[in-house]
Amino acid sequence: MAQEIPIPNTQQLAWQQAELGVVFHYDIHVFDNKPYNQADNRITPISNIHLFKPAHLDVEQWVISAKESGAKFAIITATHETGFALYPSKANPYNTSALGWKNGKEDLVGDFIKACRKHDIKPGVYLGIRWNSYLGIHDFKAIGTGDVQKKRQQDYNEMVEKMVTEICTWYGPLFEIWFDGGASSPDKGAPNVLPIVKKYQPNSLFYHNDQLAEARWGGSETGTVNYPCWSTFPFPYTGSGESAPESIYKNGYALLKTGDPNGSYFMPAMADAPLRGTGGRHEWFWEPGDEKTIYPLSDLMDMYRKSVGRNATLILGVTPDTSGLVPSQDRLRLQELGNEIKRQYGSPIKNTSSEKFIIKFPTLQEVQQLILAEDLSYGQRIRSFHIDAKTKTGWKTIFTGTSIGQKCIISLEHGLNCTEIKLHIDHAIGSPKIINFNAYDTF
Repeated sequence: MAQEIPIPNTQQLAWQQAELGVVFHYDIHVFDNKPYNQADNRITPISNIHLFKPAHLDVEQWVISAKESGAKFAIITATHETGFALYPSKANPYNTSALGWKNGKEDLVGDFIKACRKHDIKPGVYLGIRWNSYLGIHDFKAIGTGDVQKKRQQDYNEMVEKMVTEICTWYGPLFEIWFDGGASSPDKGAPNVLPIVKKYQPNSLFYHNDQLAEARWGGSETGTVNYPCWSTFPFPYTGSGESAPESIYKNGYALLKTGDPNGSYFMPAMADAPLRGTGGRHEWFWEPGDEKTIYPLSDLMDMYRKSVGRNATLILGVTPDTSGLVPSQDRLRLQELGNEIKRQYGSPIKNTSSEKFIIKFPTLQEVQQLILAEDLSYGQRIRSFHIDAKTKTGWKTIFTGTSIGQKCIISLEHGLNCTEIKLHIDHAIGSPKIINFNAYDTF
């Protein structure tokens, strides 16, 4: 009996094809003049809402910065661990309407989504509901005991469900809805968000809760994934941390990092990393004097090859500063990244999508990199392959691999001079569907 091949739904296919996105982290604590401390931030409320006062707020500048990086989608943190909402929620009183801007109508989320559509960037929203220091919520649970705790938990769950309904119904179609650390499950007493998203945003990528994950975390915040990295998984969900099945979290989340070629569910991998993440730092939120922690361009390109080039979707974390803008150094690095991706991969010296999988050059040609791609609308079918090249001394194998998927970037360490390159599919489930086989002379 032939093996059934998991097929992506509309939103999963679009998300993998997008390849690169940006998530903008912004919260009230950016303005408190203190270093960000996650553990403390999750339990210490910020009562003075008027700390949040970006003098030159311009969410369109954020979106333009994302587009300059080559990103195809952008996500805004509508809420994070403080519980402060960047839009005038009617469900959550701890929001921008209390600031007195624009007669209480300031809506960073709405303006951000409008800017995304203006600049042909797919908009997404990130919701942090697992922690809310203002309301005393820790790991989805209202702090307290007895009936008081139960009533506070019920009130919080209802508030979150109304907020998710607002996000899903106020702003039009969304590309992705991302729940920070997952969204747990109503079976565990958490808000019941999945049916709301599926009712009002059926074509938005749902990421994720204990019932469903339409994408999976790639197992680290390095912006890279292991090779091979498969788009299939043995479960329809991933859980969060050790709330996941043991087979997911054991061995350093090995299963999240690789996926499972025989998995029954299509679930592509996300590789995420903050732009400010080098030199021992790992900054999702802006802090003064941290410009030196912005990843060098060479590191970002290595990250790109080890995420997008390994069949994952890369999401970079960018944080606006207290002025309300993406800092100039961060924006410059994003521009450099976009330009370098175009330089290296914008113009192949030769490509083929024929079923013969052969690239021929009229004379000896230097090749630095190769890109392979499958048509994932048919599922990820190829299980193993190798590539031969015809050099001055004859044919030789230059690469042996397994996963291809959305994109497989092969960098030839010292370059290669050849007249032909041939791809051999050694094993596939069903008929292989190669749509790109490109050669490049850039690195």
